[in-house]
Amino acid sequence: MQISLHSPRARRLSAALTGGALLAGVLAVPPAVAAPSTVAAPAPTSTAAGACGEGDGLPDSKISIQLYTHVGELGSGTPAPETIDRVLGEVADAGFTNVEPYDQPYSMPVDEYQAILDRHGLEVSSSHGSTSWDTWPETVDYAVALGQDYIGTGGMAGNYGTYEEALATAAYVNKLGQYAHENGANKIVLHNHQSEFTTRYPHPETGEMVSAWQVIEENTDPRYVTFELDVGWAADAGIDVPAWIEQYGDRIELLHVKDAVNVDADGDMRQVALGSGDMDLPAIIAAAEPYVEYYTYEWDWAPSFETSAESYQYLRCYLAEEGADECTDEGESLALGRPVTTSSIDDPARTGEMAVDGNAGTRWGSGWSEPEWIAVDLGASYDLSRVVIDWETAFASGYEIQTSPDGETWTTVHTVTDGDGFFDELEVSATGEYVRLYATERATQWGFSLYELEIYGTPSGGEPTPEPVARGAGYWSSEYRQVKNPDYTTDELLCFLISTRAQSDVFDEVVDLTTVDDAVQVLWARNHDEWVDVVDRQLLGVWLNVAAGSVSLEDPLAGGGTVGDLLLAVEAARLDAGATPADLKEYKGALETVSVQH
Repeated sequence: MQISLHSPRARRLSAALTGGALLAGVLAVPPAVAAPSTVAAPAPTSTAAGACGEGDGLPDSKISIQLYTHVGELGSGTPAPETIDRVLGEVADAGFTNVEPYDQPYSMPVDEYQAILDRHGLEVSSSHGSTSWDTWPETVDYAVALGQDYIGTGGMAGNYGTYEEALATAAYVNKLGQYAHENGANKIVLHNHQSEFTTRYPHPETGEMVSAWQVIEENTDPRYVTFELDVGWAADAGIDVPAWIEQYGDRIELLHVKDAVNVDADGDMRQVALGSGDMDLPAIIAAAEPYVEYYTYEWDWAPSFETSAESYQYLRCYLAEEGADECTDEGESLALGRPVTTSSIDDPARTGEMAVDGNAGTRWGSGWSEPEWIAVDLGASYDLSRVVIDWETAFASGYEIQTSPDGETWTTVHTVTDGDGFFDELEVSATGEYVRLYATERATQWGFSLYELEIYGTPSGGEPTPEPVARGAGYWSSEYRQVKNPDYTTDELLCFLISTRAQSDVFDEVVDLTTVDDAVQVLWARNHDEWVDVVDRQLLGVWLNVAAGSVSLEDPLAGGGTVGDLLLAVEAARLDAGATPADLKEYKGALETVSVQH
């Protein structure tokens, strides 16, 4: 099952920073929930972002962009003045008021660079560049002239392959930071990739395995040295980013804010526009707010300035847009794991099967010619509704979607003549057992390459209606609880309710979701005369209020223990096959008390 919250590109049930509230038993969701459907959010613009209120997201003063995002435009070293002027103009048009250059200091005079910045209303929040001691005074002077507090590097400014090397790097960074601090700057900023976390060694005193990042953090002076945590690379290294920030936040004054798919998984992590991937950015930002001065967006080699505008919009307005998209349940791609044939491959490591393996880090690549194609055998005839293509850099500017009953005779059902790559979501209306993407025009000098080909539809002729299964609300609330996370928001729980409906096909007709009672009804089985129904209703109602935040698991009970203790005990008794009404009687009264008090 694929459940999306926010955009169709999201590949998880994303967490919300602030969901709706269950106040006085009211579930803050739309007045009616119809069958799940995909809703595409409008493309954000800087104009739209400017309309966001003060509390709708991060303030402009804290939002920056690492210019390596547009390294394809700027290149390495010092770009030509007209190139800098054009790129910074695009960045300003995207909404940013702060930038973080790389390869600074430039060889151009600082006053000329300052004039370009001023023309576009931009300031320098921090920078990445050389940390050679021989040129460090020049680096510091350039940064101070631009009025920036932080002088950074794209790494740790030294080696850390061994514990001793990490200590030596920390000592060198302290020297750099102290010089910067004493000569008009604030601190030096260190930036991570994955290896700072995956390089580990035993601590010489405790024997505990520690990462290179931890060793350098522990042995640098917080007066002179701080960290710019790159949340994407950290997550790809297996770090729980919000927890890491909570533990080390007083040493983290800047973030590189990335979003990505295929994080900490087989294959490559792939960066995407903020709010479109797997990163729990609201939780990360919430953890960082007490510590971080700048939230610096970065997407290495971003495909366009439009994606930067979209990411600025996210940082500036994400709270205002929270919950604007509907939770969608698309079912599973019909192509997932199905047999594939292709016209060619460009490498044995990029076969057609990799385009239907559900892994956003693997891909199919064709020969460097045209036309080329990839075809999927669905195994049965389907009434098709949608085809989703996740392109790699080598995309098709022209292609056709074709169907066939036998894999031999093909009918074109959708034609694209102006493809722009990245992510295509195509509505189709056709029937077939085989689906083929027939690429006719290359957009690059390479062949055609795509990470995933997803196909959606229903079996031709419809499906038989399943027999109802009598399951009480306690069953579904327990299933919800099995994720062991009591901090879900009501928006997430709403997604869960919708997906549960779609999975079971045993519920009554759709009802309004405006009260706790309505929400319970959505989970209510057809068999309403079970003797445990009253307890089920009370149990689920309390869980819904826990999800909304109006009830805490830590709230004490008059007879001792907490609300969390009570709920776990009720869950255990409810799922005990030998439970009797007498066994649940004491819990019924306790649940009633919690509900009345809240």
